[in-house]
Amino acid sequence: MPPGQGWNQPGQAQHQTPSPATGPQPRQGGQWQPSYGGFGAFGEQKPKRSKKPLLIGAAVVVLLAGGGVGAWLLGAFQGDTLDRAAVQDGVVKILREDFGEGDVKNAQCPEDQPVRTGTTFECTVTVAGQPKKVTVRVLNDQAQYEVGMPR
Repeated sequence: MPPGQGWNQPGQAQHQTPSPATGPQPRQGGQWQPSYGGFGAFGEQKPKRSKKPLLIGAAVVVLLAGGGVGAWLLGAFQGDTLDRAAVQDGVVKILREDFGEGDVKNAQCPEDQPVRTGTTFECTVTVAGQPKKVTVRVLNDQAQYEVGMPR
């Protein structure tokens, strides 16, 4: 460099090489030159994404939730239940054989009683022409139960 001329001397133009990461670079005369090569440098736009998969997914979720609620209301998750007819026959048999009641008929027990230890419910039965109630208690998860004395 000739003497007397250093960096940033008045009247001397500076030349800079633009880089992709530095943004717009000044040019001589105070004008701005756009940079090149960065994100969105060429005006590319992303195509609009369809909302159809999102709507289908939401519909599937709603249908599955509705199906689960419907199944729960219908008792699908209730677990094992006692066979109503078998319990009614068992009550009549136990009252005849174990309690010595000769004239026992028409046992009526509630439906859908769970096979769960400690579950209790009442059945109505006709003993010697009189309506009576008996308490039935589930003893274990093997559907074994005991029948109380008619009252």
